[in-house]
Amino acid sequence: MRPRKQSGFVLVIGLMLLTVASGAVVSSMSLNKYQERQAGNYVRANNYGAGADEAFRRFERNEKSAGIDDDVGWKSEIEKKVNEVLEGGDLENNKIILSYKKYDGLLLLPDGKRRKIARERKEEKKEGHDDGGDVNYAFTQAGIREIVKLKGPLVRVDFWGKGELSGNDIEGNNGQATLHAYYSITKGEEDDGDQPGSAYREVLLGCEGVSLSGSAKIDSYDSRKGAYGAKLEDGGYNRNGTQGVVSTNADEDGNVTLNGSSPIYGQVRATGNVTASGSASIHGDIQANGDVIISGGGSKILGNVASRQAVRLSSSGLVEGNVKANTEIVTGNWSSRIEGDATAPVVRTTTNRDVAEQVEGTINLTSPNVGEVTTASCDSFTTREGATIGELSDALAPYASSGSLSIGGGNQTYTLTPSGLQVPADRNNNSVPNPDSYQVTRDVTVEGVFPEPTNALVLDSFSLGGSANFVVDGGDMTLYVKGDINIGGGASFTVAEGSSLKIVTDGRFNLPSGLDIASDSGTDDEGNPILSIYSTFDDGGASGWNAGVNISGNSTFRGTIFAPYSTVNVGGSGELFGAVKGQRVEVSGSGDIHYDEALMESSIGTGDGGSGNEAGDGEGGENNGDTTWTLVGLSYGQPEE
Repeated sequence: MRPRKQSGFVLVIGLMLLTVASGAVVSSMSLNKYQERQAGNYVRANNYGAGADEAFRRFERNEKSAGIDDDVGWKSEIEKKVNEVLEGGDLENNKIILSYKKYDGLLLLPDGKRRKIARERKEEKKEGHDDGGDVNYAFTQAGIREIVKLKGPLVRVDFWGKGELSGNDIEGNNGQATLHAYYSITKGEEDDGDQPGSAYREVLLGCEGVSLSGSAKIDSYDSRKGAYGAKLEDGGYNRNGTQGVVSTNADEDGNVTLNGSSPIYGQVRATGNVTASGSASIHGDIQANGDVIISGGGSKILGNVASRQAVRLSSSGLVEGNVKANTEIVTGNWSSRIEGDATAPVVRTTTNRDVAEQVEGTINLTSPNVGEVTTASCDSFTTREGATIGELSDALAPYASSGSLSIGGGNQTYTLTPSGLQVPADRNNNSVPNPDSYQVTRDVTVEGVFPEPTNALVLDSFSLGGSANFVVDGGDMTLYVKGDINIGGGASFTVAEGSSLKIVTDGRFNLPSGLDIASDSGTDDEGNPILSIYSTFDDGGASGWNAGVNISGNSTFRGTIFAPYSTVNVGGSGELFGAVKGQRVEVSGSGDIHYDEALMESSIGTGDGGSGNEAGDGEGGENNGDTTWTLVGLSYGQPEE
């Protein structure tokens, strides 16, 4: 009897182990099935986005499309209709001008993109979760959803990609993605460049060059929707948009260089070369007067590429969009890949592979006549009166200086108001013995630069250190410093809610600490920055820690910077939330620049227009009669009902 009891016990234990193992297998199978389903959803989401992207590209190329006058390009026809509505009278902001929810401007994807989608759907079918539909047609439909009137001369065009999951029943499909394109519409005869958003159209403009290294990042967010990275109502996050432009405008050598794992989320326009090495990526279109070189094995360009010279993929890089070059396109690695069309007089490879196998779209052996990225004066500040940043300091120089201001010591708060400098009552902890000597001049107006009155304090130099707190409060203030500015240690510098500050300096600006604003938004109601720095300092081409404008350490800066004669260095783990214009701009280490999309509505201009395009094969602004449509920003998002 004893042996039988042992056998029974072993049998029970064995059955228990088998049950647990079976449960684990079922659980694993369920997880795998879930992951496969999610992978399919991810592919579909990418395809919807591809449809929106393709609609935008064809719109910019002014191609003809179903539902539009056969003799007129799609963009020209839309511009004409929108202009007629705008000329009919003033419209409220966020007013829908035209609606295309039924896809009157239906577009199908090009053959190369459709073949890629067909392959992806074939893989889905193998996994048993295909949603049906005919792969002979585009998986996504591309078209315009609506055009919306924004503030001033701005309009937003919403491009849609929707899944064709059940024949032509567009409204019944559940997949969708939207690309928002922002255009500034101006009258040709009246356009002096002083249009909303023009000063801060570039998230980052390095007149003579832009460089990113390490894990440095350039992207965008909208401070009107909350803090950078905050979760939004639609479930997304307030970061990584594609608005803003990274650009150069020197006559030559205006290069944009990326290496390491540094990404740019936005457009890139360069008067020189654009080079991406390492695993650097650009999530937007590129236009360059020089070569575009993709030399990193993990480098990706998630947009179109246009060069007035050559485009070279010297490693296993990837371009997801179309590639155009006025001289040649060269693939120099077996794994080099172009997912869109390739257009150039010469399209060749230096490998033993057929170049046609590396281009998924159509190869067009002709010159695309890519337009030129034009140059402009780097020190231009506003346009209406032709002022430059040098004239700004000249206008403030006649006001008497209050000497040097050095604040340090313990955790004490010093407040600058239109009435002067307010210091702690405790004399033992007060590092400013004679606060009455710092005189603020009220209601200063700088013609052509500051049209609204400001309250100005003029200093020989300014330093803030220790653990002191410096607060600017009481309306619009201007701090003009003839020498250097150093803000460091554990000190804090804050612009109070309801106030704004302009810092004008002829010396070096060094910020290893924080300079912040108390407002939830980085701009006022007019879209103008609450905090601005204007530097006339010439650093002789210095870089890194020796740059004329240095934001380093773990510092934070929320505002805008104009420094046309200095390098602007954002290094270490420093972060800049706003926009930058410098002679050169360097972003290194884990430093980041986050463009504030709220600046798109700014009423501040930039002189003779900043860097832009001359017409060439549909690149740049498109003229329609006496109006000009200028693309000033892009962002992705869900459809706004």
